[in-house]
Amino acid sequence: MKIKLSETQICAARLIGEARQLSAEKRSSKSAFPEQWAGQFLDNHKNAACAELAVSVALQVKTELGVDVFSVPDIDGTRIDVRWARNRDLCKVTPRDIGKNRIIVGTTGTDAEIEILGWIEARDAPYRCKGSAKEPWCWFVDEFAWEPIETLTGSLMRPRDGEKIV
Repeated sequence: MKIKLSETQICAARLIGEARQLSAEKRSSKSAFPEQWAGQFLDNHKNAACAELAVSVALQVKTELGVDVFSVPDIDGTRIDVRWARNRDLCKVTPRDIGKNRIIVGTTGTDAEIEILGWIEARDAPYRCKGSAKEPWCWFVDEFAWEPIETLTGSLMRPRDGEKIV
């Protein structure tokens, strides 16, 4: 599924991406993967914010894009974390995602057009995805492991009764 955001949506998401990069620099955050060219992290933050907005549009779920969102789901009121990657086989699931009972929605593309690859329960990644060969430990979701985004319904997205969103 491909989602085209409006110019207004793209501008808003890009501003959030810039704010995320500034916040990361201020906190001296270290990425698990090194920057491959100058400005890559900023570009990644902008595209990731656009991807989060595209997923909320596709799922018809309102969300507020936040700046320091490392410890909360990307889509408000759900268990969803959105992963954006330049390469469709590089969306990753981490052990932290499993521990937090997340659903991962994979995306690729640019701010002008985001492709939603599908979704996977994080806890299924060790069985359905390719593990990293070295640290940082994670699983990469290939195109055959994704569930169709159309099958991600409200009851799956939301925390279960009594489950706390962390």
